[in-house]
Amino acid sequence: MYSREDFDRRDITDQRSLTDALAWASFKYYVENDPPMSDYQFDMEFKQLQALERASGTVLPNSPTARVGSDIQGAFKKVAHVIPMQSIENVYSDAELRAWIDETSAKLHDAFPGEKVTFTYEPKYDGVSISLVYEKGVLTDAVTRGDQLVGESVIENVRTIRNVPLALDAGAVGGLPDYFEVRGEILMPQAAFDRLNAERAAKAERGEKAERPFANKRNAASGSLKQLDPKVTARRGLIANVFAAYSLDADFARRAMPSQVATLALLSRLGFTHYECDRAFADIDELSAEIDRFNAVRTSHALPYDCDGVVVKVNERRHQEFLGLNTTFPNWCKARKFPQEAQSTLIRGVTFQVGMTGHVTPVAELEPTTIGGAVVSRATLNNEAYIRNLGLSIGSYVFVQRAGEVIPQVTGPDSERNAQEEVSPSPISFPSRCPSCGGELSRKGEFVICPNHHCREQVVQRLEYWCGRDCANIRTLGRSRIDDLVDKLGISSVDALYRHFAQPGLDDFAEVSRRDATLDALGEGYGEKTVGAIFDGVRASIGTLTLDRIIGGLGIDGVGKLTGRQLAAHFGSLDALKAATEGDLLAVENIGEITADAIAAFFGNVGRCSDSSAQSIASGADLPLFSEASVEAAPAPSPDCHLDEYACLFDPAFGFNTTFAAAERLGGELDGLSVIFTGTSYRFKREEIKEFFERHGAKYVSSVTAKTNYVVTGDAPGANKVQKAAALGIPVVAERDFYAQFGL
Repeated sequence: MYSREDFDRRDITDQRSLTDALAWASFKYYVENDPPMSDYQFDMEFKQLQALERASGTVLPNSPTARVGSDIQGAFKKVAHVIPMQSIENVYSDAELRAWIDETSAKLHDAFPGEKVTFTYEPKYDGVSISLVYEKGVLTDAVTRGDQLVGESVIENVRTIRNVPLALDAGAVGGLPDYFEVRGEILMPQAAFDRLNAERAAKAERGEKAERPFANKRNAASGSLKQLDPKVTARRGLIANVFAAYSLDADFARRAMPSQVATLALLSRLGFTHYECDRAFADIDELSAEIDRFNAVRTSHALPYDCDGVVVKVNERRHQEFLGLNTTFPNWCKARKFPQEAQSTLIRGVTFQVGMTGHVTPVAELEPTTIGGAVVSRATLNNEAYIRNLGLSIGSYVFVQRAGEVIPQVTGPDSERNAQEEVSPSPISFPSRCPSCGGELSRKGEFVICPNHHCREQVVQRLEYWCGRDCANIRTLGRSRIDDLVDKLGISSVDALYRHFAQPGLDDFAEVSRRDATLDALGEGYGEKTVGAIFDGVRASIGTLTLDRIIGGLGIDGVGKLTGRQLAAHFGSLDALKAATEGDLLAVENIGEITADAIAAFFGNVGRCSDSSAQSIASGADLPLFSEASVEAAPAPSPDCHLDEYACLFDPAFGFNTTFAAAERLGGELDGLSVIFTGTSYRFKREEIKEFFERHGAKYVSSVTAKTNYVVTGDAPGANKVQKAAALGIPVVAERDFYAQFGL
């Protein structure tokens, strides 16, 4: 299971390590609205990954270079985008932006000699991307970006947003096509954000059950848009600002929307709200001056919504069409990200948090300061190398920014203020004993770890991860309830969890007695309904867990959801994986020696399983559950084989599915057809194409024969395959046309 500790240990020179880290960071950003790094840092490491992939000639299956992150959460109906909903590539300096403009201008002047090349700019909104679909002038759907190709329909919620037209005035345009798509961003204005957080704070003060305040307006907008009850969304005060429109009617698009400026003017006539940008710039210096002026307005907090840059676009539509798209970004626009706002504040102290795998992370306790409208009082310091390289100390002033305008991040000392204030800093020292269990800590490179597998905080976090979305998805068990299960019921493992709440073979009397005893033990704050929901949720998870999720949830260092799926597909069953030797594991694609050692150690297939590289600060040991006893009195370190904590998985009485089942088919649209693809897909990486066709029922073949039904072509198709298909009379169909023909 991939964790924050794994992310902090990422090696940006290793392709596997960096791929896993950026894939996890994408998930945290798009799905959980909880980015672990700044946009700038992500983009820099993204470029590093691209360089590593070019050098190796391979792209790992979970690489974020293959597609943007997805915001799909599963609660709403999935809808395929008629036109892929791509993201925009970022640049971080005027020099980078000017270089792109110069290069793009040169291409267009060559292709369209004598024509004027112009550019526009508009805010890079920091909200939730949305596609508004109008059929015959009526709003029929509203779809989130998702993974570019498929999003989620949130139409009922979007209908409550007051500045989204429910019907368009065709007379304002003339010849409005039957299908018309408008794209924009759902935003929460500052006033609505302040009101929402004030309401939550007031509930907390009254002692009512309340949710914590939103950290920023993007999270608030996303959470509001994904409400299951549209009435809740209606009360949140969301707005929609639009920036693009599309039509399948090419003649209408060229006549009514010949440029970006004309498109925005059309959207205004149709009743949409957007940033007023009514001119295009041929003079780059003039454009740059306008962008600087806009940034001054932004940093004065005069805008009612959040934005973190501007989007610069080629103005003319025919120029955009010439430049086209790549697999992830349009080639005709760039996002110029602005420098992040930073504030100087004091490090009051440092606390230490224990993670699921035992890694101890320092957290700076800051003098509260406001950054971009949010109060920041804590920031992670990652590890000792991070503290040492930045020269951080307690009692000194530091600069803090919100990474991606969300996560607080210390960027370095405020040397000038430290000199003026004549501070007397003290060094940041790591504890020698675990702040959770009291056991002595160990060192592992730059990291400090608690070697006590039974440390209370590690136990709680392992259970929390198992119950989380990527594994058992037991929604009735969050952190606070898991705390109670551990402290009041003594549940310290996954096995104990299932034996308490899903013990097979109990008669009705025993079941009722167990529920009553659980209710008594949990005490205040729990009722019959809540306890019953916990029992039902744990029991229901047995039927929904798949082998890949089980493996990913075992807590094996370096094995998360993606690696779990690889192992499940390779070995086919949990018993086969349990019996695998290190040699067997190394035969699995993308499994290296460190991960193979960790897996074999977990299942007890190597001699001594403890990490020989970990050197105790004193004399580290494995302690009894929640022990406060001294290390000297504890037994010698035990192996890293903790299979007994998951014994229920191997007990057939529980009924866990421990054999691998391939992913469900996407559909049967291509049943009975023999298909081959040639060329470069605009939609998929090469390794994804075969799986896509097969999951829709097709037989995917590697060569053209008389039995082939279709040859599907992307960009630059193989001439031999196309010629052979023509000679055999086999239909050759362009990729987009093929998808349209079969509704894919």
